Amino acid sequence: MRWTVGILSLLVAAPSAFAADPMFDPGRLHEIRLVMDPADWTALRNNFRSNDYYAANISIDGEVVQQVGIRSRGKGSRSGDKPGLKVDFNRYQKAQEFHNYKSIELLNIVQDQSMLREALSLQVFQAMGVPATQIGWARVTVNDEYWGVYNIKEDISKPFLGNNLGDKEGNLFKYEYADVWGFQTRGGGDAGAYIPLPFEPKTNEDTFDPSALVNFVKAINEAPEASISSATAAFVDVNQFLTYIAVENAVAESDGVLGMQGMNNFFIYQLAGQTKFVFLPWDKNNSFNSPNWPILQGVDANVLAKKLLANAAQKQFYLDQVKKAANNYVTTAFLGPKLEAAYAMIREAVIADTKKPYSSSDFETAVTGLRGVIASRQADVAKQVP
Repeated sequence: MRWTVGILSLLVAAPSAFAADPMFDPGRLHEIRLVMDPADWTALRNNFRSNDYYAANISIDGEVVQQVGIRSRGKGSRSGDKPGLKVDFNRYQKAQEFHNYKSIELLNIVQDQSMLREALSLQVFQAMGVPATQIGWARVTVNDEYWGVYNIKEDISKPFLGNNLGDKEGNLFKYEYADVWGFQTRGGGDAGAYIPLPFEPKTNEDTFDPSALVNFVKAINEAPEASISSATAAFVDVNQFLTYIAVENAVAESDGVLGMQGMNNFFIYQLAGQTKFVFLPWDKNNSFNSPNWPILQGVDANVLAKKLLANAAQKQFYLDQVKKAANNYVTTAFLGPKLEAAYAMIREAVIADTKKPYSSSDFETAVTGLRGVIASRQADVAKQVP
């Protein structure tokens, strides 16, 4: 697919361009049942740091898929007490898919005591025209034992790319956190300095050409501030990137592209046959950290963001996008009903979740705090951007 207009204008329409999959419906508490050898489940939990797969049968809202692979997932969220899970439908049956997906994620939500942050944050990204994965909530049982409330989440994979970008044959990379980094030149600046870490290929692993990614980082570092937009125009839609990071700071995100410990939690997708990359959000459970959040948080530590915002017109666009997100979407009018509906839907199941590493009182307190952050962000942004 060739872009004939700006990427951002196309992405703005993307959330309504396809029918959402009922598997991820956020308005329903889904029921997921896993059946597997008890010894395998014990082994997965005992070896939760490994990515070893185990065979299981899975039922999602009554639809059964047999002989899927499951493994432990996550970084800081990895747990043997309440394992996060990746479900690979074609691990053992090579042609097997479910609703056209080869895999999905089951997030254990052990780092967000409200169990709501990621889903609400992703809805702000979507509303601002940034493609974001579908996500809902589910009760998960393993061999009829209740393991608690999980997020059921769409993978960033070919179905997502095709639905959101109309292009799924390009190169997809997941950013894997290795150290504090903000697009500075790494090592010798060759492909080995960037691939497979921190950019892990997720498509075309054996055939992709890394030159566009290497040249993108090179252009970011070598171009002076005055010409950064033209120097990087072949690699990124400036407005799409600025909108992306504007949403991060509107939702008070501490662990994203402008993360407090360097970049983290995103994918980039290189459009097929082009050198242009699109940024895609991932793992947004560190959103809504505070009602008072600097709207330029993390900018100075990120070479691309810092250089782009040195241009007055681009900085104004960025500030306008922060205000747009805060005024229209990080509000009690937009997020409030979504928060309350999800809270009412999952509350009973959360209270019954004995595997969560926090109390039900902590859950209630966290939801109350989340309400306060959402209610206050608009006024805080208005003070920073009169």
